[in-house]
Amino acid sequence: MNIDILIPFKDAEAHLPNICYDLSQQTFNNFQVTFISDDSIDGSIEYLENTHFPFKSKILESTGQGPGTARNIGIRNTDFEYICFIDVDDRIETNFIEEFTSVAINHKPDIVECMFKSISPDGEIISGTHIENFISNKDRFLTLLDGSTPRLSWGKIYKREHLLNIDCFFPDGIHNGEDHIFLLNAYSSNPTVEIVLKKLYSWVRHPNSLTNRPPTEKTIEDFIKVSELKSDIFEKYKSYITDKNLSSLAFSRRFFKEARMLQLQIKAFPSTSGNLIVKLQQGILHSEKLKKRRDDIEHDATSYWKDVMTQF
Repeated sequence: MNIDILIPFKDAEAHLPNICYDLSQQTFNNFQVTFISDDSIDGSIEYLENTHFPFKSKILESTGQGPGTARNIGIRNTDFEYICFIDVDDRIETNFIEEFTSVAINHKPDIVECMFKSISPDGEIISGTHIENFISNKDRFLTLLDGSTPRLSWGKIYKREHLLNIDCFFPDGIHNGEDHIFLLNAYSSNPTVEIVLKKLYSWVRHPNSLTNRPPTEKTIEDFIKVSELKSDIFEKYKSYITDKNLSSLAFSRRFFKEARMLQLQIKAFPSTSGNLIVKLQQGILHSEKLKKRRDDIEHDATSYWKDVMTQF
């Protein structure tokens, strides 16, 4: 049993030494690290090429279309049994590989998940895995649809054969929200899942990370595209969903709730907020794939339609 760790990066010279140190301290060495450059132009590649690591590694090139596309290149260019995603600016525990390996050998599941903690760059703990949801018997696919499970592709290992059998890849060209689509597809076919009740992954909340940057037109475009893909997935599987809390109306309300949250992020930057809010509203109005979501909410008793579609 072996694991290929896929790490996409773009201009990550400042972060690579930390994650490479964590990888060099692993108690098990049955892994390879595949670094995928997403058009990186700083000294990242030179650092990787000129540093000796105690683990196997290789460098691949992506096309500047975001971390999802870079991860797809890694999935397609490995023959290892399991794959794992790590963000280049995060950290892992020294027993990260050992714990995943033990579960994978003993149970041979399609997916293994571990717990995580969210920390500041100084190491201060901000939040972490919600244990009740993590150990819940509720279907992971349903909790990903309703938003109660974090949409994080890292902190897991995936059997590569499972991903290939269901043609599970990240949507190309999307920089925001691509994890959610990948996870919905990965969990849609009732995979076997095991969990590790240990916090092995640290999500470092850098102030300038992709998830913390001000919204842009690309943010809006990605939000609409990801919402369309999620809506397609919901419509595909809705006849199998028996949970009354995940009706079409509930799903549509969730979409408009997320749109309202995005609007609040946009309004935090007044100099560009007007144009971006109009772009968001127009994207929702003109998307044929979101018509069902609009129809559900326009005359709904909630304030979502008013909040998202009429306020500036």
